Amino acid sequence: MNGSTPHILVVEDDRFVRELVEIYLSAEGYRVTAVTDGAEMRAAMAQAPADLVIMDLKLPGEDGLTLTRYLRETQQVGIVILTTRNDAVDRVVGLDCGADDYITKPFDQRELLARIRSVLRRVSTVRGGTAAEPVVMQRGTDEEITFHGYRLDPATSVLVAPTGQRVELTSNESRLLAYLARNPGRIMSRDLLMDLVLKRSRDPLDRSIDVLITRVRHKIENDPRRPALIKTVRGSGYVIPQDAAIAVT
Repeated sequence: MNGSTPHILVVEDDRFVRELVEIYLSAEGYRVTAVTDGAEMRAAMAQAPADLVIMDLKLPGEDGLTLTRYLRETQQVGIVILTTRNDAVDRVVGLDCGADDYITKPFDQRELLARIRSVLRRVSTVRGGTAAEPVVMQRGTDEEITFHGYRLDPATSVLVAPTGQRVELTSNESRLLAYLARNPGRIMSRDLLMDLVLKRSRDPLDRSIDVLITRVRHKIENDPRRPALIKTVRGSGYVIPQDAAIAVT
């Protein structure tokens, strides 16, 4: 984005929804392109790559999940699924395919806008980074990570301690640890971790990230009260020290 107007690509075969989203986001100052299927999406991305794609799941030809996988493998782009499918399984599958967020129809336009802004902030951080936030690795998330003798397999959420003992992690604990371990020496704020791990903006009273950190510390630290692997930087966030630099194998 680099300071220019973010470009949003809407992939939606329902004309009413497509035009509604296009008109609303254009009025909010975004540059919007709207297409009806995968072929048009590929052509639009080749002509003018988008910063964020709003993806319907029920499309003619290639479905939205297939297109989401394709985008995640080939593009550095935010993806928000917008669909009538409201089953929890569909939501999990959509996020596992690489979507950054999942919204069901009918939807509130203001909520859609808030979710888009949140995803665009993450995309901006990944692409360029700032002095306040680290550049975060999102691709290659299935590759094994090693740090301080630990080996983490993000694909299975299994952590192997230096002793060879398996440590079971929840999916959120695994994602949290993966982001920290892939960015050694970089302080990661609670707001950024909330965006990346839990896919939502942080309320000032929300302690979800702190709770996750505490749970992970109890699983990997020799003394969770005096953590050596995951350090707290008061007023800033959390960091795995530089001497815990990772090796991806």
